[in-house]
Amino acid sequence: MNRYFLCAAVLFCGLFQITSAVPIPLKLTKFSGPDPSFKEEGGVVEIHGAMPVLATPATAPGKADTVLELEYFCVGGVSEFAALPGPPFEAKTARMLPEMGHSEAWTTYTARLAPVGKPLPDEWREVRFDFPLPSDRTLQIRNARIRPELKGEFAEIDSRPDAAAAPEALESYLVKDFPAKVTRVQVGKDTIRIEGSLGEETGPFLLADIPMDIVLDDRRSWETLVEIQPDAAGKFRIDVPRTRKRGELDYDRLTSRWQLVRRAKIGFDRLSHAHYADSVFCRSPKLPAAKPKNKKGLGGWNLGRLPKELDDLGISAVTVNLPVEQFISLKADKNTVPVKWQGRTWYIRENRMRGYDASFREAAKHDIMVSAILLVANPAKSADPKVKTIAHPDAVKEGIFGMPNVTSEEGIAMYGAVLNFISERWSRPDGKYGRVHHWIVHNEVDAGWVWTNVGDKPAVVYMDLYQRSMRLSWLIAAQYDPNSRPFISLTHHWAYHGSAHWYGSKQMLELLVKFCQAEGDFPWAVAYHPYPQDLRNPRAWENDQATFGFDSKKITPKNLEVLDAYMKTPAMLYDGRVRPVHFSENGFNSPDYSEKSLEDQAAGMAMAWKKIQNLSSVESWQYHNWIDNRNEGGLRIGLRKFPDEQGDPLGKKPIWFLYQALGTSAEDRVAAPYLKTIGIKSWDDVIHKGEIH
Repeated sequence: MNRYFLCAAVLFCGLFQITSAVPIPLKLTKFSGPDPSFKEEGGVVEIHGAMPVLATPATAPGKADTVLELEYFCVGGVSEFAALPGPPFEAKTARMLPEMGHSEAWTTYTARLAPVGKPLPDEWREVRFDFPLPSDRTLQIRNARIRPELKGEFAEIDSRPDAAAAPEALESYLVKDFPAKVTRVQVGKDTIRIEGSLGEETGPFLLADIPMDIVLDDRRSWETLVEIQPDAAGKFRIDVPRTRKRGELDYDRLTSRWQLVRRAKIGFDRLSHAHYADSVFCRSPKLPAAKPKNKKGLGGWNLGRLPKELDDLGISAVTVNLPVEQFISLKADKNTVPVKWQGRTWYIRENRMRGYDASFREAAKHDIMVSAILLVANPAKSADPKVKTIAHPDAVKEGIFGMPNVTSEEGIAMYGAVLNFISERWSRPDGKYGRVHHWIVHNEVDAGWVWTNVGDKPAVVYMDLYQRSMRLSWLIAAQYDPNSRPFISLTHHWAYHGSAHWYGSKQMLELLVKFCQAEGDFPWAVAYHPYPQDLRNPRAWENDQATFGFDSKKITPKNLEVLDAYMKTPAMLYDGRVRPVHFSENGFNSPDYSEKSLEDQAAGMAMAWKKIQNLSSVESWQYHNWIDNRNEGGLRIGLRKFPDEQGDPLGKKPIWFLYQALGTSAEDRVAAPYLKTIGIKSWDDVIHKGEIH
């Protein structure tokens, strides 16, 4: 979820485009007087359960101040709620505002206080919001304000026509039984070999070279054609140069897909699915794979803070966030180096990489597996020209991050240039700059509306865009590291999507497999985030939405066996082998620092650890987050207390000592007290032994 990452910067960028008119701050108070369920601290209002809340503007609002904007954090979200301008606050003036969706990070919310046909009363001075929260739900709000409406702000977003394929076309294409097939594509150092079968079809036959950025049914798909001659059995093999001209630019066909076609009276008939590369020439084919000494990792680690922590905890894997746009510039300066990619010259900010170099070299000293999380800024929240180029234009401001622009020739070239530079730099055999072993491609894409936004897309359209980014990262990294894998990042919402605009992680995996079956498989893996059902409640063993079947609503620490079993189903295998699973972001909240809360937090971790030892697909559990963070909506998920905790800054919680003991001879002794917390006699009691289907 990366909830703490660049939180301030993201919110600043989010406000960038709304400051043309000065917003008026709102003071939020409990409508009917003091109540322990309502509190305000440090600019954050916290509400527990259903209640009316009064919003008072700091200055008298003008007639144009009709838009409510705020930032909120609410696990479970808030359903549609009433806003009553006044006084007096009367039902006849009430208007219903849209829901605040399930949120696991500070999220921007905007709504019209004066929807069409329902103007605000004259001289209104305050607004009462009636929040229908369940008794066990918490809503946090900050930076509430009113402001004028921006032109086109609430209009439907018109997607760029060539920025995504039509969902109906994609659905039909993925399941179509074509008469011919491209069976293998091998990218060599200088040439590409394409093999296939045409069956009993009659020619003449052509092989279309389709760049990755071109979407399905775009007529540009047929701009570059190669004639082929099959043998008597209908099979063919052809070698083509790895590079060609694309317009006036040199183009590396590494990222192309290849499709068999035949001329028709109008246009072309497709005879096969398009097929991406199956293998790539590697500079260092003997570069060793990561071999973690245990399954114990740490999320969001960085060098310099508590430098002995990796050794003290016995860590074998870490994740590091990489905002890719920070590495590139549109012009040269003293801090950039020129690089060429797809015929264009780009300028890489090498100085921005030095801190990462130091972290990755330190990780290498400790023989630690590093997984870098590729993040892209949201162009709807930024005026930076390079963000507008590298990120997909259909993103909307509700997303914290965006999707890379994989359907633009220039956008994918910029994104690819960064990936190529960092993949080469952090895969050198001499380890000069350290090593990145794997690439986690964006964040929680089944909740892409929040974490990898590309607008409100049907699931198949979203996956078509996302799988291009995954493939691109693998094709590029495979040139330098034969063991590197791209990981799909997913939430704990499994067979149920979890919130409006979300997809569910099971559906994302099913769609990814469909694209692989149609256009060629590649060695992707899974970065799963099996947080407890309620992020605030660490007692995961009580999760009633985590059941032991493939139709489970969620996968949490209670039912980790479900994902392991699913990854072993035939459709999920790669080349007959089980794809690795990294539980790359997971933690247990301590609602406060009481003895009971800290005990429950550690018990959840003990149960999860005992389970994953029996799951052969699971290579790593990367605990998130390392240290409690004030920007996580009141969550205390860390192994250590807040850095500014009065009397005990960075204090080690009981879970810290448990985590230290896991995987050592002290494990059973330190974990034993938590059997009683869970209410079991043996750790064997939490291991699911029945069939899962």
